[in-house]
Amino acid sequence: MSETEKIQRDKGLVEEGDAAALGRLFERARHGGDITVGFLGGSITQGAVATDDTLCYAYRVYDWFVKTFPESRFTYVNAGIGATDSEYGAARVAEDLLSAHPDFVLMEFAVNDGCDDHYLETYEGCVRQILKSKPGIALILMNNVFYNEGGSAERIHRQVARHYKLPSISMRTTIFDAILSGRIIKEDITPDDLHPNDIGHGIVADVICGCLESILKSQGAAVKASGAADDSPLPAPITPDRYEFSIKYDNRNSDSVIRSIQGFKPDITPRRAVRDCFRYGYSAREKGGFVEYEVEGACIAVQFRRTINLPAPVARATVDGDESNAVILDANFDQTWGDFLALTDVYVSDRPGKHRVRIEVIESHADDKGDFYLAGIIVSGR
Repeated sequence: MSETEKIQRDKGLVEEGDAAALGRLFERARHGGDITVGFLGGSITQGAVATDDTLCYAYRVYDWFVKTFPESRFTYVNAGIGATDSEYGAARVAEDLLSAHPDFVLMEFAVNDGCDDHYLETYEGCVRQILKSKPGIALILMNNVFYNEGGSAERIHRQVARHYKLPSISMRTTIFDAILSGRIIKEDITPDDLHPNDIGHGIVADVICGCLESILKSQGAAVKASGAADDSPLPAPITPDRYEFSIKYDNRNSDSVIRSIQGFKPDITPRRAVRDCFRYGYSAREKGGFVEYEVEGACIAVQFRRTINLPAPVARATVDGDESNAVILDANFDQTWGDFLALTDVYVSDRPGKHRVRIEVIESHADDKGDFYLAGIIVSGR
């Protein structure tokens, strides 16, 4: 018995939602056309641990579309970036994914988001941006899981799915259930209890494709009866909805918001791909280097590189000169799996307003292996 045969695929679709948008997409695909298939998420979506990009679950799902609808021409967009959550997703979805005008999107942040009200709001912000990007866009939500203990943000993500009547797929009720029952040996599908290997990516894709096949079979008659795409307005948000309106300021768009800068140099190296995330920022090595922004919004976060190349400089962020609530931005990362793009909230409010944000290097070392890399700041809420 193959690994995929050990999975109860019929348990994957945990929220059926209203699959009419998918049905209309399938109907288009049957008759031929140009269709863009997009994916938004973290390292699993990016394809971490897969030995080839074509073996990650996202590409395999794209390949399902290609093989299922040979009459159509499909474009693949993978907007996965490792170690990132839906807060950053809300700030980058427009550039990294929606700029390609996808017709289908699968979004996954369940193992990078926390299971709390903050991530409920950031996740909803992503969903609302995607649904507003194109009339009739087909969006599916997917939830991966920690294979050792079953943790994820699935509970709050399903809350969003129910509110917007979106299909939601779970790896907890399928793959994790198979591990608990002994049908699958965890070590056979993941080296670290989180990232699927080639076999694991194949199983994740099989669960998703099984759900797509089920929807494909059930939606045919409904699509013919329903006609045109639904262009009714979205329901009111279930959160304060600050992250539907989110922008990242890097050195490409910061001229209007930077009030003073000293010791930080812009990185103008072109970005080669979405996952090439340490680009268009500012770097500084010397203590005392600073950059000061004036921005308007309700929530402010700083993005910077945490590096395994130790030692590295340390910076501090203050908002409106409030030293008592200053936030330390330590570029030293004591893990071994690699540098990552850290996101740290430095100001959160219910109301938008104008704020002055100062980021200053407060500690450097003679033997620093590199600079403090400021990727940018994210401002949300309006």
